[in-house]
Amino acid sequence: MFKRILVATDGSKNAENAVGHAAEIARMANAEEVFILHVCTACTADLDPDEQNLETANRIVSESGKPLSESGLSVRTLVETGYPPESVGNAIIDISRDNDIDLIVLGSRGLTEFKGMMLGSVSSKVVHGADCPVLVVKDKQ
Repeated sequence: MFKRILVATDGSKNAENAVGHAAEIARMANAEEVFILHVCTACTADLDPDEQNLETANRIVSESGKPLSESGLSVRTLVETGYPPESVGNAIIDISRDNDIDLIVLGSRGLTEFKGMMLGSVSSKVVHGADCPVLVVKDKQ
């Protein structure tokens, strides 16, 4: 059912919780591949990614994907650049379409809660725009 799972992360605790849920679903569904995606909005200045921000983005996906790989899941890490902060949801949707994703998993909020309220929720945008099921993982209270 869910052969290709995309989990979006920004490195926050809530996003890591979403990664854990995606890993569990991947194991139960015998998924072929789990994609770990970080959209690096700070890497858009003059369309030339800032090296420090890009290094941070690569670290985030690498650290998120490591436990999944170690547990035997096939993991592909992706860092997407070129999207402004208000288009993170669009980036997730684009990547899911480009990679024939069967399920998207993401946290209900990330590192920028206030900015999310001002620009519109990434999770809401993905839920309404994705072509596949979306699991939104809520914060543990």
